Amino acid sequence: MSEKVKSIYQDKINAADAKLKSLADQSKRLSTLRLVIFIVIAVVALMSLFGNYFSLWWVLVPVIAFIAVAVRHDSLIKAEARHQWVREFHADGIRRLAGEWVGSGIQRTDYVDDTHLFARDLDIFGEGSLFELMCTAQTASGEHQLANWLTSPATRETILARQQAVRELADDIQLREDISVAARRMRSLLSPSRLNEWALAASTMTDNQIRRYRVLFFSLGALAILAVISCFFTDFGLAILAGIGILEWIVGRVLRPALAPVLQGVEGPRRQLKVMSDILARFETQNVQAPLLSELKSSLFVHAHPASQATSQLGRLVDWLDQAKNQIFAPVAFLLMWNGHFALSIEKWRFEYGKHIPEWLDTVGKLEALCALGGFAFEHPDYCWPTISEGEPVYDGHALGHPLLPTTECIKNSISLSSTPRVWVVSGSNMSGKSTFLRVVGINAVLAMSGAPVFASALKMTPFAIGSTIRVLDSLQKGKSRFYAEISTLKKIVEQMDGEFPLLFLLDEIFHGTNSHDRTIGATAVIKELVEKGALGLVTTHDLALTKTADDLGERARNVHFDDMVLDGRLHFDYLLKDGPVTHSNALELMRSVGLNV
Repeated sequence: MSEKVKSIYQDKINAADAKLKSLADQSKRLSTLRLVIFIVIAVVALMSLFGNYFSLWWVLVPVIAFIAVAVRHDSLIKAEARHQWVREFHADGIRRLAGEWVGSGIQRTDYVDDTHLFARDLDIFGEGSLFELMCTAQTASGEHQLANWLTSPATRETILARQQAVRELADDIQLREDISVAARRMRSLLSPSRLNEWALAASTMTDNQIRRYRVLFFSLGALAILAVISCFFTDFGLAILAGIGILEWIVGRVLRPALAPVLQGVEGPRRQLKVMSDILARFETQNVQAPLLSELKSSLFVHAHPASQATSQLGRLVDWLDQAKNQIFAPVAFLLMWNGHFALSIEKWRFEYGKHIPEWLDTVGKLEALCALGGFAFEHPDYCWPTISEGEPVYDGHALGHPLLPTTECIKNSISLSSTPRVWVVSGSNMSGKSTFLRVVGINAVLAMSGAPVFASALKMTPFAIGSTIRVLDSLQKGKSRFYAEISTLKKIVEQMDGEFPLLFLLDEIFHGTNSHDRTIGATAVIKELVEKGALGLVTTHDLALTKTADDLGERARNVHFDDMVLDGRLHFDYLLKDGPVTHSNALELMRSVGLNV
């Protein structure tokens, strides 16, 4: 655990706790004051009504005081909530540093299915996964974006741009805190699909219709005002007012099919855009240096107007629209054609800004994903920034570790794959660390391509498409054996070599579901095809016959192994890679260690 990072988080928690205590004390005093003022209002009202001691107008003084105290109390309650979220933000950081994060974060196993070629094998999602460790996003947009970056390859230019942005955000803990708190306020409301559907839906009115309807509503509202005035000067003013009211009701009924979708459809988007506005307003004022952050910031301005200003404008329009629900104001709203006016204004807003909402949502998602990567970098100052090279495929990692294992328990190993060798055949006994090493190589490649630092002393690599067969499962429902599932996955992995990115393959105990003869022939053929088509990767096996494949491939392959030893009748592993193929097996010793008579 980085003591410096822990100290920063603890200082932030202590500051939040002090502020929360101060706010709680103030809130308690204001609650008492509100009660006292309420009693004063009741006493003054009773004395004025039944005792005739003074005018009832004196009640206004404590009523105004009560309203002022209530407004102040409401602001304190909101401040308490904000500082509680600040505390949670930093407490989550300390839990991650202490290794106490498993089961408490966002797991999202629904983002990919079993056909994904490495997500399950490399523990990208689920309990104790990389996503659970890294994801601090509070909106669905942020979660989706981070998930996409962790499951898809990226070009060198994209990775380098992310790296610059992540480095900048790693050092700006205040920005990451502010964005997290702004998004946390209404986490469940920001649904990209529903918001995009509303923003891009076909309108029931054209621009010309909106202008004509607005003239009609203004005219009717003006006539209604004149009718009200006429009531004070003529004997038939009420009749005129009633006639105007009936006309307005008829117009409202005729135009309901056009206006109702606007009035009914805006409530959910209004609340979602409020969340977006708070996040974007914070980012719009930020002085950024990284090109990717500058690009995201520039996307938030439409005709020199910031996105937060536009979304706030919609919020104000809906707030004004809601005034018509006030029972006292409702009759006035009816005469002024209030709902019609603001429905037109809301639809005009959607005409002007609706097409930008998908881009703003994308910006929110990317910003939260970058903040998540920045937080990961901040909490792992001992990790290195990978060098993303161009040209021929290469994966050259020194002292690689697994980011999901406790640092004190993690044994580091190195690997070097390029044109010579292209493949390592990793042999070793059961439980010696072969599968874990594949995951170490794969998960650090995932980290590097997402733009994050990696658990290594150094890593140089080109972008890769990753394919693995570490957790290939059979399926009773689909009628697939484990062997059939494995060869189906291998076919998909081989097909990836025709894509944009070179392939990094991680094949664990290849074809161990079939007999030794067929396994050797099949595995040798697959490995040769992968190597000849330019892929790099690792193949693990405990079948010593398969290690001869490396000899057949010459300098394009290398045999390495994990060893074990028996001490006092118990197996011990050092989990350190050694050169050459393994020379013995521990299967019999393992059987005996659990009590089998072999």
